[in-house]
Amino acid sequence: MFFFSCKKEKGDKKTESLKSKTITPKIVTETSNTKFSTNDYTLVYQYSDGESNQILGINLIDKKMLKFHLVTETLPCDTEYWGKAENKNWNGDGEIDEDEDGGYFVDEYFKEEKEYFIGIRLDEDLNKVQIKYIQKDSLETDCLPITGKIMKRIK
Repeated sequence: MFFFSCKKEKGDKKTESLKSKTITPKIVTETSNTKFSTNDYTLVYQYSDGESNQILGINLIDKKMLKFHLVTETLPCDTEYWGKAENKNWNGDGEIDEDEDGGYFVDEYFKEEKEYFIGIRLDEDLNKVQIKYIQKDSLETDCLPITGKIMKRIK
């Protein structure tokens, strides 16, 4: 003797349709214009090592705030982050970074989102910048910006 249930069949169809949908992490983090153009920014920085490329556009709003757009092209994927970042230590002493030429003062601007924390360490002379990035959620990904490398000003 066999029993058939319409509810069970509908349940199976729902399960199949949910299994067929994949959820991917959102890499683009804002809903405004995502098209990067160096013409939109007064300061533009770049880092390239042959396999990876990263470009950052910055408009300084004031000593406390900047607008930025960061584009990273690496294998296996490209990422973009943009928005406004805040200098929480704007009236205090700057921090010091070092490179092959010695130490230099930097201002650090931060953008914090639910999934990540990004820092932009901008040389006081506006000639170079470094990116800091911390993934706050538990999603493992290879799609991250390039951190700890000095990006040189190209505009």
